[in-house]
Amino acid sequence: MSKPYIISYDLNTPGQTYEKVKDVIINFGGAYIKLQASFWLVRNDLTPGEMQQKLNSVLDKNDELFICEAVSNYQGLASKENWDFIRESIFY
Repeated sequence: MSKPYIISYDLNTPGQTYEKVKDVIINFGGAYIKLQASFWLVRNDLTPGEMQQKLNSVLDKNDELFICEAVSNYQGLASKENWDFIRESIFY
């Protein structure tokens, strides 16, 4: 059963590419949306541990990563398109 998650990270080694992290997140399967530079909402069948294991391949030991199950109690500022996607694909 898929669940919604928050993924947030900081890549602390100079020269790292955020594209590699993006590719791993996209390949989790399910729905995903990048809301800020290093902040994603995803919905998939993986556990936080499984997602971290996959992300470890593109992270260094001094990088920071936070993955947390999300609940449908949210507020913020985003485009109408993003809100529609969040309601329809993340918190349905």
